[in-house]
Amino acid sequence: MIDPKALPFLPVTAGNHLIHTDSKSTKRKGMDNDDDYYDEVTADGKVVARYHTWHHLNIYPPQRVNQGWIKYDLDNNKVDSGSRS
Repeated sequence: MIDPKALPFLPVTAGNHLIHTDSKSTKRKGMDNDDDYYDEVTADGKVVARYHTWHHLNIYPPQRVNQGWIKYDLDNNKVDSGSRS
């Protein structure tokens, strides 16, 4: 379990916690891409939402960064999104 305070940019409902479900890291064509996936879980263990977060960095100057998150409901419909900063 992950305390939502560790990822303050995610809109996790008070009392719920996160479970890290998957990650993907790739490096190609001058890009360093890191993607992580989380489930939001209630205190009684019910999954109520899913999150995809990413941090994509261009390794060549200027080193542009694209980072953000998307919240999905259990039917994979986009509920919310934002920046990781």
